[in-house]
Amino acid sequence: MKCLFALSADYGEFATANLLSRGQPFERRFALPRALAARAAGLDGAAFYGSAGELGELIEREAPDAVVLASGYLYAINGLFDPEQLAALLARLRARRIAVATTDPWLRLFAAAPATRFAIHSVKQGGIDEAQSAKVLALQRRLEAVLAGVPHLVAVPAPLAQGCYNPAFRRAPRPAPDADEWLFVLAQQDLALASEGFLEALQARAAGLLRRGRNRLRFVGPPALGAFLAERFPGESRVEYLAFAGFAAFEEALLRAKVVAYWNAISASALYCLYHGVAPVFFGRGHQARVVPGLYEHAVRHVYGGEAPALIDAGAELEADADALIARRDLYSWLDRIREGYARLPETSRVLEALCNR
Repeated sequence: MKCLFALSADYGEFATANLLSRGQPFERRFALPRALAARAAGLDGAAFYGSAGELGELIEREAPDAVVLASGYLYAINGLFDPEQLAALLARLRARRIAVATTDPWLRLFAAAPATRFAIHSVKQGGIDEAQSAKVLALQRRLEAVLAGVPHLVAVPAPLAQGCYNPAFRRAPRPAPDADEWLFVLAQQDLALASEGFLEALQARAAGLLRRGRNRLRFVGPPALGAFLAERFPGESRVEYLAFAGFAAFEEALLRAKVVAYWNAISASALYCLYHGVAPVFFGRGHQARVVPGLYEHAVRHVYGGEAPALIDAGAELEADADALIARRDLYSWLDRIREGYARLPETSRVLEALCNR
C-alpha cells in the first residue's frame, strides 16, 4: 500500500503522521504546504502544494491507496483552502476510489466534550475575542459536516466513537543519555500570552540549572526568545537556541535530551516523549487549554492514560539534578504505564487495509 499524509502548517500534524507511519509495512508520502519546505529538509517522500487544486494534482501523480487529511480547520486558517474546496477534494478522491481518513485534532471534540467551547484569546484585547471565537466555532461546525463521513484516525487510546479508529505507534524506548541535556519547548502563543516577567522568570530558572556544571540547555521557540537568550547569556556555550527547528532537527534534539520541558501539556510533539521514553515536564496546561476549556482534561484522560502530567511552577526554582527530578516524579514509570495503553492498539497498516477494503 501507499499512503499520503496531507499536512497544513503545523508541527503537531507531522508528529502524528510520522509516528503512525514510521516503520510500517506500507509506502508513505507527505504532502506539505510550501511554507514548510525549509522545515522538511531531508524528509523522504515529501512534496509540496499551495492550494486544494495543487494537492489534488499531487495526489493524481502519487496515486496512493489512501490519503490521510491531517487537518480541516488549519487548511482554512492557514489560507490553503476553505471547507467548500475541501468538500470538492473529497469528492474527487472518492470518485477515484481512494480511501480517505483524517487525524484532525478538533474533529468530533464537541461530541466527546459537549460542555467545551472555543475561547480565542487576543493579546491586543487583553481577553477573549468573542467575534473571532464565534468565527472559529462556525468554521469547525462547517468542517464537521464536510468530514462527517470520513473515518477519523485517533493517535491515542481514546474511547472509540462511530467512524473512529485508534491505530498504534510502536514505542521505541532508548537508554537515558549520559549528558544532562534539557530541552525547553516554547510555542509562539505561549510567549504571546505569557504574563509580565515571564522571560525574567525563565532566565532565573535557566541560570539555576546552569549552576550545575553537567547541565546543557536547548531552547526551541519564537525569534523573541532567541534574542532574549542571546542578550542574557552571551557567550554561554551550554545554552543553545533552535529557531523553530526543522522536523528532523527537533526530534534529534529531543532524543539528546534527558528532560523536555513544555509550556503546553497538550502539545502533539509530546507524543515523541512517549515514543522515545524521554521524560517530559510541563510548566502549566498551555495556551490550547485556554482556547478550548476542558481540552486539558480531555488530554489527561486520553493522551496520558488518566494520569495527569507533572505540572511545575515556572516561578519556583527547578530541581537542577535531572535524574533526581525524574526519580522524584517517577516519570519513567509514568511513561511505561501510559505506553501500555498504546501498545494494545492495532497497527496503522491493519487500519488502512480495512479502510481500503471498505
